[in-house]
Amino acid sequence: MVTFGTSEDEQKINSLTGEIYKSFMLHYNFPPFCVGEVSPLRSPSRREIGHGALAERAILPILPSNEKFPYTIRIVSEVLESNGSSSMATVCGATLSLMDAGVPSRPPWPELRWG
Repeated sequence: MVTFGTSEDEQKINSLTGEIYKSFMLHYNFPPFCVGEVSPLRSPSRREIGHGALAERAILPILPSNEKFPYTIRIVSEVLESNGSSSMATVCGATLSLMDAGVPSRPPWPELRWG
């Protein structure tokens, strides 16, 4: 699911170097039942945080610059079953969602040209 917001919806992160604002956020939800585990639903685990960060870094190169597309983008990926690489499935689904939402993507490698 892709949602858009204004620059006021950016995520503010307090880091050691100062405040950072993120205009792209990917939320990766991987409940325990997707792999047959029985446990209560709690806050995100290390697995969810790590796989979500991996998927987010994979999508960043195709996102347009803030000058071309001045909106905050939030993608939510709900994994309901997994027997493989759900983080890469998230990348594929997120890319298709961005295309369906009309986000002008750019090629991941500069030597490629998309129509």
